[in-house]
Amino acid sequence: MAFWSNANIEPKRSHRFLFEFTLPDGTTSQVYARNVSKPSFDVGQSEHKFLGQTYYYPSAISWSDVSAVLVNSMAPDFDALMHILLANSGYVSPDNVSTSGNAVDDAGTISKGAAVDALGPVLIKELDGDGRTIGQYTLNNAWVKSASFGDLDYASEELQSISLTLRYDWASYTTRPGVSAG
Repeated sequence: MAFWSNANIEPKRSHRFLFEFTLPDGTTSQVYARNVSKPSFDVGQSEHKFLGQTYYYPSAISWSDVSAVLVNSMAPDFDALMHILLANSGYVSPDNVSTSGNAVDDAGTISKGAAVDALGPVLIKELDGDGRTIGQYTLNNAWVKSASFGDLDYASEELQSISLTLRYDWASYTTRPGVSAG
């Protein structure tokens, strides 16, 4: 039965969502999200040619990046928090690397483990009209792939935003938290 002919059946709405991860100061991001893309995947294919015919077989799954736009604020300062998150991922900026003689001290690079730990669990929750979670994506082993701190413009009165691109290994979906959809 179609949702438009039954008042008790309601479609999911794109404006009912929470995007959750914990920032370095302990602040949750859920109230700052402007938009977020839901996870998506591609199934690769292997090809087999036999007697003039081509047959296709599914192969490895590749999950696509998730992008999110957060409203920037002064408190908490998202510019500063994103730089702290980067440092917590293992990045050491060149001006913080010290040298003693011919040795380099305090140099560091980003590692997957540190980047995943710095971001913590990433959840995309779909909500119903009463604010209850009706579906939830968990981005497993997520880390920040890129951050864009937006533009400044004297002719605009829009809120500043930060665009994030997240990379992850796979997404899990539950129809109710704790109950896997498969």
